Amino acid sequence: MQALFSWLWRLVPGNPQVVRIIQGASRRNQHAVVRLSYVVVITLIVFFGLVAFGGFGGSGDLRELAQAGSQIFRVVAMGQVILVCLIAPIFMAGAIASEQSGKTYAILLTTPLSNLQIVLGSLIGRLFFILALLLSGLPLFAVMLIFGGVPVSSIFVAFAVAGLTALFVGAVAVVLSVMRAGGRKAVFTFVISIAAYLIVVGALDLMLLRNLGPIAGQTTVLTAIHPLLVLEASINRANYSPPGAETLAGYSGLIRFYLGRPFAAYATITAGGSLLMILFCSLWVRRIGSGDSKLMLWLKAKLKVSGLKTRSARSLGTGNPVAWREANTRGRLLGGIIARYGFLAIGLVALGILLSYYHLDTYWQPGKNAPAGPNAPANSPPNWFRQALTALLVAEVAVITLVALYMAAGSVSKEREDGTLDIMLTTPITPRYYIWGKLRGLVKYLSLLIALPVLSLAIVSLYTVVGKINRWPQTTVLYEEINSYTGGRTVNPTPLLYFEAPLLLLVMLLPFIAVCVAVGMYSSLRAKGVLGAIVPSVAIIGFGALVFAFCGLTAAENIPLIGPALNAFSPATNLTMLVDPHGWVAEFEDGTGSTVIGRVSLVFAAIIAAAGYATIVWAFITTMVKGFDHTVRRLSGTK
Repeated sequence: MQALFSWLWRLVPGNPQVVRIIQGASRRNQHAVVRLSYVVVITLIVFFGLVAFGGFGGSGDLRELAQAGSQIFRVVAMGQVILVCLIAPIFMAGAIASEQSGKTYAILLTTPLSNLQIVLGSLIGRLFFILALLLSGLPLFAVMLIFGGVPVSSIFVAFAVAGLTALFVGAVAVVLSVMRAGGRKAVFTFVISIAAYLIVVGALDLMLLRNLGPIAGQTTVLTAIHPLLVLEASINRANYSPPGAETLAGYSGLIRFYLGRPFAAYATITAGGSLLMILFCSLWVRRIGSGDSKLMLWLKAKLKVSGLKTRSARSLGTGNPVAWREANTRGRLLGGIIARYGFLAIGLVALGILLSYYHLDTYWQPGKNAPAGPNAPANSPPNWFRQALTALLVAEVAVITLVALYMAAGSVSKEREDGTLDIMLTTPITPRYYIWGKLRGLVKYLSLLIALPVLSLAIVSLYTVVGKINRWPQTTVLYEEINSYTGGRTVNPTPLLYFEAPLLLLVMLLPFIAVCVAVGMYSSLRAKGVLGAIVPSVAIIGFGALVFAFCGLTAAENIPLIGPALNAFSPATNLTMLVDPHGWVAEFEDGTGSTVIGRVSLVFAAIIAAAGYATIVWAFITTMVKGFDHTVRRLSGTK
């Protein structure tokens, strides 16, 4: 028994690597500031939530206070899981990058530490700070119990989901670190993949599967593999509950467990997957480290393309060489090529499947038009098609935004770290020439990704035009609208998608991506490292998009002309408005059924958004140019 206790002690609490990481990082003020900021943010959310949901003032009824406490808890619990999903990859990605650059594993392999000690030390040492961040908010969750309406079990579920998510993300990070795939590109791919997964899977569940199920408000096959959906199924059973035992009676025991108990299934998947990854790393860490692994040799041979040692010179013409370099030298490896064109292919295939299913829906009959609008059933073909199309486009735009932010965040920091910036500053290239070249080159490189949502809308628009010529009932839907003044109802035939929607999306999306690149470059110029530029870039764009989404969508529904212009500044809600303008634009149809004024308001909104984004880009570029020399010298330590 004493030998077992001693072995367990050396494996985790007394692990030299765990002690080194925790003692070294705990002396830094940065971790204390992060924990304090986390608690302050959650406290502010609770305070403003009480004000918004009627917790303060009013009649002072305990029932109202309990309802406010329940709603606030749901928002805070969801926010906590989102923060873990976004912060944990960045924390773990920092560990990956530092171990990759410092060759930490190469040194650890020369020590008497066992394979399991090395792997668990790397995982628990970094995971400790994430769990400490979660525990710092526990007293506030305990105080929320005073309001009522929040079961104690829900608090434990919220923390369990966040902790299991952090464990799984940490295990993936350790696998990348052990397999020597922990470079900067792996860090970006890692973080972007997690964010894209949360957005895509959540949108598919919310927009598509819930409407296609036999009973509205039930969990789906995606619930148990998504942390936010698991949390919603655990704390919001009134509106999102697992199917009952009678519904699952005909399935096997494993399927009943997966569909009927989402939290238990999620815990099993994440804990089991983490355990398997830890065991894999323990078996391969020394073989990979010594360079004898056939697995790593095979992966490197497949993921890298060996180029010719000599090639003919390339002419740049009269263009900006910095822009040419950013647009033409990125993504030359096989992995980058597959990622770009694979993203385009997957998006088009998904759109083809969606459009084919809609066209062949058994609902349609010759000469029959399906109803649409808020009074139509949620699972009517036009309604679910527009919702699914919006979800697909939002997921694509979210991925493009993250890629733009992470590429721009490393555009200047990377060159500062490897010394390229110092060499470039000895050339006749001016700061304005350098910064504008970076912006142009990155936007041009991202043009293939930007083309996907625009091309998707163009395909649906072309389908609508062809269907109108051939008189397909699928492309003309009956939209029922209620006049807000008279209360009268009008039913008008409307096209599935207006032909100008792709052009309006392009006018808005291109300058928005330019803003993302400008914000990322601004943070990259002022950060010493790549990872230090990522967090503020994502925070600025995320906060701005969130504010405009909340304000813009409400304004578009209630304020003609001005509302759509405000809503156009948020890409997600702007897509909703373009796909279904009748449902989201105030007075899109006038009393005579004409949509001219409504369609003109969408054009006006796209122009206003493009002009606003262009002004923001110009302001960021001007600020960077003015402070370029001072910032570069300050960070290089020459001042």
